[in-house]
Amino acid sequence: MALKHKRVGKNKKPPGNLLFFCLGLLTGTLLLIAIILLGSIKTNEGINIYVNGEKVLKIIAEKIENQLQEDFPGYIKEIKKAAPYIVEKYMHDFINIGNLEIGGYPVNLPPQFIKDLEKDLRSDVTAYVMQLLEEMEKEHFVEELSRNLTGDVIKTLLADLNGQVVRIPLVRDYSIPVVVWLY
Repeated sequence: MALKHKRVGKNKKPPGNLLFFCLGLLTGTLLLIAIILLGSIKTNEGINIYVNGEKVLKIIAEKIENQLQEDFPGYIKEIKKAAPYIVEKYMHDFINIGNLEIGGYPVNLPPQFIKDLEKDLRSDVTAYVMQLLEEMEKEHFVEELSRNLTGDVIKTLLADLNGQVVRIPLVRDYSIPVVVWLY
């Protein structure tokens, strides 16, 4: 029986072979990556990354539109709260109904009538502003605003990022130059 156990032990392969194979594979992969990185560090051009501008445009447009649809109703509510104060502030000196002339003859109106007329005019302007804000909520203003913002963001990206070298720090003294191209 003792001989049977010895024979079984002789047929087993040592577990180190698989371990050495995996370590060799990992070392080779890391060495290949290191050579590619060192090659890119030594060149001035660096690694070129080509980004599809249409995909970037779609992603940016979706993000801007989603953010605007979340935030826009809150902005409108805040503006609606502040609208009467803003109208009063800016229309205070704008409306002046004290000197009325008809046919070259000055007409003096009673002060209470003038105050009531100015008050009615301010309330009409406030009502028109509120109506405009409500129409902005109902119409496709968010989509139009998001299209305009997306266009501005894409123009900025094309001007500022396209063809620029971005240096990604690898270690303290070395960085990997990456050139971003939008097409």
